[in-house]
Amino acid sequence: MYIYGIHPVLSFLKHKRNLVKKVLCNQELYKRFISKEVKDAVILDNKEISKITNIYEHQGVVAEITHFPYVDFEIYSNKVTKICILDHIEDPGNVGAIIRNALAFKIELIVIPKYRACEITASAIKASAGAAAIVPVALVTNINNAIRYLKEKEFWIYGFESSGENNLSEIIFDYKTAIVLGSEGKGIHKLTKNLCDYLVKIESEKEVSSLNVASASAIAFYKLYIQFYVA
Repeated sequence: MYIYGIHPVLSFLKHKRNLVKKVLCNQELYKRFISKEVKDAVILDNKEISKITNIYEHQGVVAEITHFPYVDFEIYSNKVTKICILDHIEDPGNVGAIIRNALAFKIELIVIPKYRACEITASAIKASAGAAAIVPVALVTNINNAIRYLKEKEFWIYGFESSGENNLSEIIFDYKTAIVLGSEGKGIHKLTKNLCDYLVKIESEKEVSSLNVASASAIAFYKLYIQFYVA
């Protein structure tokens, strides 16, 4: 698997070095950044990098990694108290941006479904600006079963929907919180929605019917963050 872009590559070299097989970069980026982390990078011009990797938006640096390091959902969910569950979000840009927001606001685990959704691809890693190497991500077969498991572990589930009956400004999150974010256009699926303890809407001007899911995640995560981490 190839990942690309200076921030993702540097992040994997710093946080997941054991997964990096090789680095391909141009001379300028090697001197400025890569040489500080790895001495045996393959120095090529940008066209040669594109020809080898079939990636054209690489910004002059690509790394080959063995695999993306998903964590075990049940093991990891017992170690954390702030989780985000993505309900079949398909756009890698949104998935990556959500992971970046998660790092900014101390969301400790991202949960994504194995089917009919975007897994962690090179594009998602690029959109995360390297955060995907830091924030744990679990891949599950069925998110509804994952939610049921979390409820057994005393998590409270907050689904974010534009039609939610609870205003975000009035929500007080539980210490063990899981935030559910729905897919683009479709929102949260009905069965998943029924498993939520609260359906929450983000108040906004009437001219805006709904926010992009990545934007909504930043607002939701920030609200949770200031409740628990800002004095």
